[in-house]
Amino acid sequence: MSDPQRPGPPWPPEQYNRSGETEWIPRVQGGRRPEEPFRFQEPAPAAKTNPALTWALRAAGLVAVAVLSGLAFFYVQRDGGTQTTPTTPSTAPRSAGVYTFVAHPDVTQPRVDSDCGQHAYDDTQKLLAQPGQCRRVTQALFTADVKGRQALVAVSVVRMVDKDKAAGLIALTDNDGTGNVKDLVREGVVKAPPLKSLSNGYDSQLTGETVVIVEADFAPANGKAVGTKADKPVLDKVCADALRLGAEIDPNPGG
Repeated sequence: MSDPQRPGPPWPPEQYNRSGETEWIPRVQGGRRPEEPFRFQEPAPAAKTNPALTWALRAAGLVAVAVLSGLAFFYVQRDGGTQTTPTTPSTAPRSAGVYTFVAHPDVTQPRVDSDCGQHAYDDTQKLLAQPGQCRRVTQALFTADVKGRQALVAVSVVRMVDKDKAAGLIALTDNDGTGNVKDLVREGVVKAPPLKSLSNGYDSQLTGETVVIVEADFAPANGKAVGTKADKPVLDKVCADALRLGAEIDPNPGG
């Protein structure tokens, strides 16, 4: 019998792998073909900006930063930041001097009044009672140790309306027999019997529209007066040292 006839070439490709043979997979060429020339890619054109809009945004950013900074400062100040305390006669710093002055226990704070005339006597009262003369008078009383003796020291600050009127006041009060501003013992605010006033020591000072007047005497002991005319020189020195207290009891010239 003759062999069956087999079809001649070309034979159809086999649809399965032969045992032990590796299947060949053709490489896929991606991107540019080798025969194509290389092309440079040009960057995309930058987007056009509006200069006015740019500056407006910058300005808005600066304003926002300023507002936030202001708010932060406000809260720091409110919640415990540095704060300035208004100066009062009780907290004002006292300049150094010869004697140590302490507010009298019966008058721990200065007394202030715009009716200057009622706090003076004799010719001084007549002057201060005139309209357009005096703005206010401030009175205080201190004690000081003077070689083991207690001195009572009255300090009065008179604010006049101008420098000329202040000069007229001090020219009047520095003369004897013309009256003066009342000390707080003379006014009866502080009792120190048998003293009826403090007049054994005296000094005064003129600064612009302000006149400071200081009078002193030694405090009674066991109900008896202990000061004499011989004490005037030392009490005058006490009064001169106490002139610095004027700026303490009335620190605001324009108030």
